Amino acid sequence: MAGRGPRRRQLSRGAIELGVLQGLYVLFLLPWSMVAVGGVMAAGSAGTTLAALLVYAWFGYPFVAVGTAVTAWVLFGTRHEVAARWVNRVPLLWVVVGGAVLTWVSTAG
Repeated sequence: MAGRGPRRRQLSRGAIELGVLQGLYVLFLLPWSMVAVGGVMAAGSAGTTLAALLVYAWFGYPFVAVGTAVTAWVLFGTRHEVAARWVNRVPLLWVVVGGAVLTWVSTAG
C-alpha cells in the first residue's frame, strides 16, 4: 500500500460554474437594491398595476437566487449535474435585465 495517499476529489466544471454564477448573483445584490428602491419610487408615482407587478417580480430576485442555489447544489450532490447547471442559470434573467436597465439609466440623458 506504499504510495497511496488520500484521494482528492477533483472539482468538476459543473461545480465551478455553480460557484462562479452564485458569486455573480451575490455581487448583483448591490445594484439590485438600488434598482429596487428606484422601482418602488417609480411605481408609486405611476400608480398602475403593471408597475406594481414589475416591482413584485424584481423583488423576487433574492428568493429566486437562494432557492435555485439550494436546489442546484442538491441536484449536483445527487449526481444530476446537467439539471443543476440549468437550475443555477435561472437568476441570470434578473442579472441580464437588471444590467440592461442599469446601463440604460446610466447612459440616458
